[in-house]
Amino acid sequence: MVEKVLAYIIRNHKDTYQLLVHTHRDIPEAGIQIPGGTVDPGEVLLDALYREIFEESGLDNLPAAELIGSPSFFHPEKQEHQLRHFFLIHTKEQLPETWEHQVFGNGIDNGMVFRYMWYEIQSIPPLAASQDQLLHLIRKK
Repeated sequence: MVEKVLAYIIRNHKDTYQLLVHTHRDIPEAGIQIPGGTVDPGEVLLDALYREIFEESGLDNLPAAELIGSPSFFHPEKQEHQLRHFFLIHTKEQLPETWEHQVFGNGIDNGMVFRYMWYEIQSIPPLAASQDQLLHLIRKK
């Protein structure tokens, strides 16, 4: 089973909670996603989470993350079983409305360009690869 970390990064903007998401600039069919990726062997979950967020978005020095669940998932395109650790991060930092970031690291997404934006949590469209499987838990917060 492959271990994954995923980040629901939210902010309160004009009294509305928003979720940080991204698309692939050059692969629009990849859909809307949240930052996350694979946990390296022996890596601590929180270290993996913050590493993946930084590699995929350029964001660092984020507030403490709260683990909200670790469901298993079968990824049909990759034909792999995943243990997904979803974390919630409330950011108070003034972040741009949109930005692009070139991914770096050892993953298959190295060199890809991700376009980041914010969506209202209550009206976000479905996320790719069922990354919204625990979104209902933060909609209640």
